[in-house]
Parts: sequence; structure tokens; C-alpha cells
Amino acid sequence: MTKPLAELLPGVIIHHLIGDPAVPIHSLTYDSRRVEPGSLFVAIRGQHSDGHQFIDQALARGAVALVVDQRHWHGSAPADVPVVVVADSRVALAPLAAAFYGHPGREMITIGITGTKGKSTTTDLTTQLLAAAGRNVGMISTVDFQIGTRRWANDTRQSTPEAPEVQALLREMVTAGCDTAVIEATSHALSPRWGRLVGCAFAVAVMLNIGHEHLDYHGSFEQYRADKCQLFALLAEREGSTWAIVNADDPNHSHFLSAAPATAIRLRYGLQEPAEVRGQLLRSGPTGSLLQVDTPWGAAEMAVPLPGRFNASNVLAAVTVALTQGVSLDQVAAAVAGVRAPRGRMVPVHAGQPFDVIVDYAHNPDSFTQIFAMLRPQVQGRMIAVFGSAGERDVAKRAIQGEIAGRMCDLLVLTDEDPRGEDREAIIAQIAAGAEQAGKRAGSGYLCIPDRAQAIRAAFAAARPGDLVLLLGKGHEGSIIYADHSLPWDEEGEARRALAELGYGAL
Repeated sequence: MTKPLAELLPGVIIHHLIGDPAVPIHSLTYDSRRVEPGSLFVAIRGQHSDGHQFIDQALARGAVALVVDQRHWHGSAPADVPVVVVADSRVALAPLAAAFYGHPGREMITIGITGTKGKSTTTDLTTQLLAAAGRNVGMISTVDFQIGTRRWANDTRQSTPEAPEVQALLREMVTAGCDTAVIEATSHALSPRWGRLVGCAFAVAVMLNIGHEHLDYHGSFEQYRADKCQLFALLAEREGSTWAIVNADDPNHSHFLSAAPATAIRLRYGLQEPAEVRGQLLRSGPTGSLLQVDTPWGAAEMAVPLPGRFNASNVLAAVTVALTQGVSLDQVAAAVAGVRAPRGRMVPVHAGQPFDVIVDYAHNPDSFTQIFAMLRPQVQGRMIAVFGSAGERDVAKRAIQGEIAGRMCDLLVLTDEDPRGEDREAIIAQIAAGAEQAGKRAGSGYLCIPDRAQAIRAAFAAARPGDLVLLLGKGHEGSIIYADHSLPWDEEGEARRALAELGYGAL
């Protein structure tokens, strides 16, 4: 794929241009290590490094043009290398990438799904429902990528990749014949400071819920909500009809509808509040629920093979999307009966042990409240939770998680999640402070074991017949990140190894 630099610049706020914009561009990257002959190198100042310091390296590797940030570039370039000086090189990256890859989002129905919890599950459920109806679907989620029938793990540790990766995946989807792309849209990706999803030309925007998350980055709940609302503002990029779909049960839903362009078709779904797509739980149990769904397209009962009220809400969101895309109600109901949860979400681990073990990705206060409330009535014995909290992320939520778990569980084993550059024991102490507010005491109500493998073993050793051990916060993730290294990790696999050491199952 080759395009002249000039064709990549519409939509970019340019401070000034040095050199000839007719130079052909063969690839685009913001990582100097990935520069190849013919590359456009976009220099971005990040949290840990500044791409402007690697311009000479990029030129040595064959970069033929540069995009630099007027606030951070104070150098020069060879006379034959065009330099595009922009107001913000990070913000410029998305429109540059969309243009380089030929705006693939415009060639498909692009569906964006945002919310504090349930994004990955609802993204996957929506993909499954549309695929069951015969659509050729691509997916970008925290857990997996998918192009048609090919699915592979997202090992990037980014729920929404950087803009060049998003646009490259969308172009691959178009090339593979996909007619629909379902994209998990995080608050970081949607924030105007990043704008990774600009240029995706969303036809459908979905809001699930808003809770306490990532306030270290956004600064306040109001800003976090406003950044999430950007998904609905991006509907304005799309020509033709668009859909703005919100959860009527969340009191913040009106903010999202207000952010959508006036031409968007607005649609609410919900289990409690009045909504165009209304679900009613007729029956709910540990393995699933029966849902009565009333819609503008008719009414049907749907057997949901996933536990919990929140999964019923996630399914209802996916059902709403499928109906807007012309899938019949009968097709949707049949497909719902066969859906599965993504990897690392509510995964039971059975090896013949007399207590239950579940692996789940729950890692914030809202998801803690939901999973504990859902499972508590189903547990005959005690509920034991193994969890930590991420380093270099929202500090305020740590004590909140500890308080919620301390109040709703019988024993906590506090451990590493992803300490990154922070003191692992300091993170655990902040969680423990919340647990103590709930009345838990060290040694009896909670244990502090930073080594996650040992924490799992301690929880299993403490478990009695009829207990439930919840391994929370890692889910599908394949590593634990420390300051100077990443430890390969498989939560379910580690649980099975620990059970085998106790004499249950086999490795």
C-alpha cells in the first residue's frame, strides 16, 4: 500500500509543512524500531519516552517523512525529508492512519461498544449474534481479535490498540470480505487526548454503563463520562443512518444520547427502566436465565446460557444491536441460546475438588459488587476472593475494592495484579485498608501474599467443602507486569496446577 503524503493530511491540524508532500509513503508507524524504507514516522511524546528523541534512528532506518509535535520538536531534518509539524502528533495519528489504510471503516458497518464493565463480553456477544445470522464479522476486543472465522488472542494488553493497528485490522477485515466490525471502545481510546478511534466511521454506538474507573487518567468522573461520550459524537463521521443505543437502567444514559448527532436514531434498552427494547428476567440461576424481550420488532422469550443479571443486560445490548442490523427476532432468539462467554470471564475450574473455583476478569468496584452479589446466594459455604489492583492506575479504587470484598466475602487473599513500577506491598496495603474498614483483620479476614501463585495456593489450602474461591482481576491476561519484567501468566492453568498439587485432577 503506497500513498503520497499529501493524501494522508486532510483531517490533520497542521501547524506548518516543510518540504514536498508528494513523497510516496509505503508504511506508517509511531515506533522507530518498526520503521522501514518508505515509512512515515510519527513522533509522539508518551508517558515513558519521547519519539522525537528517536528521529535520527527512524531516518537511519529509512523514514522518508516525519510528523512532529510543535510543542516537542526543536530539531531539524535533512532537506529531502518532508516534515509535517502538527498541533498534537498523538491526535494526528488516527486521521493519518485512517487515510493511509483508505478509510476501511466506511466500507463496513462499524459498531462501537463502550462502558465501564461488560465491554468485552458484549463485544463478543454482538459478534456471535451477527455471525450466527450469516454476517461476516470482524472484532477488536480486550480478549481476542477476529476476522471472519479466524480468531486469535489479543496479547497487546491494550483493549483498544493504537490507531494504526486498529485501521490495519479494519483493512484486513475488508480484504477478507467482512461486512461488519465490532470494536470495544475504551475511555482512553476515546479521550480527545488520544483519539485512537477517529476515522472508524461508526454506524452504531452502544453505551452499557458508567462507574468508577480510570480516574487517574481522566481526573474526574465527569471527564471520564465525557470521554466515553466521544463514541457517540463520532457517529457524525458516518454518512447515512446511524444508531445511538444506550442502557436506560444507567442514570448517565442521557449524556450519551445528547452527544450523538441529531440525525442518529436513538434507542434505549433496559431491564428496569422504560425502554424501546425491554427485558424482563423470568427466571435466573447459576447457569443462566430466561429473558422475556419486548421490542419494536416483536416479543420473544430468550434462554441466556450465562449467569447473572449483568450478563442478561449485556445480552440485551447485543440483541438490540442485532435487531437494528436487520436480524430477525427469531434468528436472534435462536442465536442467544448458543452464546458463550469470552475467555477469562466467569470460567469454572473443575478438577474434582470439594470446593468451587471461578476465574473472572472483575477488577473494579462495580464489577466486584455485581459478581459478589450474584454468587453469594449460590454459595453453601464461604466465599474466598483472591485479587489485587493494578499499579500506575486508579489509586482511589483500591480501598474501595478492599471494602466491597471485605463486606461481601469471608476471606480475602490480597496479591499482585500488575504492580508495574509501584511498590507491590504498598498497593496491597491500600487494598487492605479498605478491607479493615469492612471489619476484616489481618491473618483471619485477609492475607497479604504478593506472589500470585502462592496466593492461589493459600486460598485453596484455606478452602473447605462447599466454599467458592474467586480468582479475580487477571482473567484472560497472559502476563503479570512488573517494573523491569513481565511474568508469563495463565490464571486458569495456575489454578489447575495448584489443584493438582493438592491431589485433584491432572496437569
